[in-house]
Amino acid sequence: MDKIYKRRGGNSNLNDPYLSKIDYKDPNICPKCGAVYRNKRWEFDENLIHDIKLKGDYDKKKCPACRKIEDNYPMGLVFISGRFVTKHKNTILNTIKSEEKRAMEKNPLERIIAIEKEDEDKYLIKTTTDTLAHRIGHILHKSFKGKLDYKFSDNRFLRTSWSRDD
Repeated sequence: MDKIYKRRGGNSNLNDPYLSKIDYKDPNICPKCGAVYRNKRWEFDENLIHDIKLKGDYDKKKCPACRKIEDNYPMGLVFISGRFVTKHKNTILNTIKSEEKRAMEKNPLERIIAIEKEDEDKYLIKTTTDTLAHRIGHILHKSFKGKLDYKFSDNRFLRTSWSRDD
């Protein structure tokens, strides 16, 4: 049975197989992205990595985000569409990537798996967490207005749709 993890900032539980299938030794440095697992949390910290490597006693297992990216296992999908997307594609994509960067500063496990162009005015963004999909939808709506919709499933998978036609 998978472990149930409490999510920060709320009472909701998250049943994430990528968090529960591997027991990470403290400390652990992800060999792919360099995220450090220490004190039961993941973080990016160059000084910490340097100190841990100097001591030499650490584990080298991939973090849950890198494993999800390898397996193409999204926990959030963001569908963006509309004529506005075609006209402002670069600005919209830069906004999405900036939001990912901000999210990763708080939680290195919040990443974009892929940005796929489905049509001239349609994109699909796959994320490693439902939280990042929610954040991306929120920032698009806040920055560019348009129509925003969230659809949650029982297992904390989120489908976010944002569109603007003018």
